[in-house]
Parts: sequence; C-alpha cells; structure tokens
Amino acid sequence: MADQSYRIGEDVLAAHLEGEAVLLDFGTKRYYRLNATGAVIWKGLEQQLEPAAIVASLVEQFEVDAATAHPEVNRLLADLHGQGLIR
Repeated sequence: MADQSYRIGEDVLAAHLEGEAVLLDFGTKRYYRLNATGAVIWKGLEQQLEPAAIVASLVEQFEVDAATAHPEVNRLLADLHGQGLIR
C-alpha cells in the first residue's frame, strides 16, 4: 500500500448509519453499502487520512492486527477506486 492520498469523488454522498455507511454516486445513481469496517475506512477517507492511518484506526477500533487490516484496506480502496467513488 503506497501512502498516497485518495479523494472522494465530487458526485458521492455518504450517510453514516448504525455501524455502516451508505454511499450514493449521483453520477451513476448507484447505492453502495459498507459494513462497520468499511464505514471506518470511508470515515478515514473523509478525514483525508493516509492509508496507513486508516489501518491504525481499524486496529484501534476492532480486534484486528495491522497485518490483517492492511490488505483489507487495500482491497476496499481498490474496489472504491474501481467503482469511481474515489480517485
């Protein structure tokens, strides 16, 4: 995971609900639902955190070590990027 910055797409709106987040891409009119860990990752993106800081946040909030969280953060960032939700 390169420590690069990601930005949320201008056409993406997020609503944080109990333990999850719902994203709406106004450009495509598609909804996406993120579970609790995905919601923490999204909040990190909203706070413009680097990926390493997002991993640290997951380690702090969940029973997970950095070695496990690291590839999961990479996977979700790649998925979000592939969907055009972040750049």
